[in-house]
Amino acid sequence: MKLSFSKQTKERAFKQLYEEYYAPFCLYAKRFIDDREAREDIVSDVFTLLWDKIDSLDFQSSTALAYIKMCVRNSCLNYLKHQEYEWNYAETLQKKDPIYATEADSIFTLNELYSMLYATLNKLPDNYRTVFMKSFFEGKTHSEIAEEMNLSVKSINRYKQKTMELLRSELKDFLPLALLLLFPIQQ
Repeated sequence: MKLSFSKQTKERAFKQLYEEYYAPFCLYAKRFIDDREAREDIVSDVFTLLWDKIDSLDFQSSTALAYIKMCVRNSCLNYLKHQEYEWNYAETLQKKDPIYATEADSIFTLNELYSMLYATLNKLPDNYRTVFMKSFFEGKTHSEIAEEMNLSVKSINRYKQKTMELLRSELKDFLPLALLLLFPIQQ
């Protein structure tokens, strides 16, 4: 038997197909999905897809049923895959600490920030630390520091660069705050 989906009989043929097979395909979808509403939505979506393509498809009755069955099955599997993704995401969120639990630890007093800065500076060789202190805390230029320490300006630049690299690695989360301590905003 060939189902004819010509312009004149399209609505009637589709209505017959829908009325005969909507409920059986909802039962078929139950093999995959327990949620009745979800199953009905999936089968309705498949029939909507079929309606949208009805002009371009010319099915034999067995072909039409096989096509609908395949679409229902694939839609159910896609639904389950999406549900699994949502469950995994929800589970991941539940395992994470809430933001308020981790943010409290990242609040430091000014003295604590200075202590972290000085602890990092104490890891430096004496010349590096001296250059840094004279530059940032005393506000001296590279040439002034070079003259005082009897070094070249290039050496001062290199010492300062190495110091900044260490500060970046040791205080990476706090470097912007540490720089604000060193260079307060002038108004």
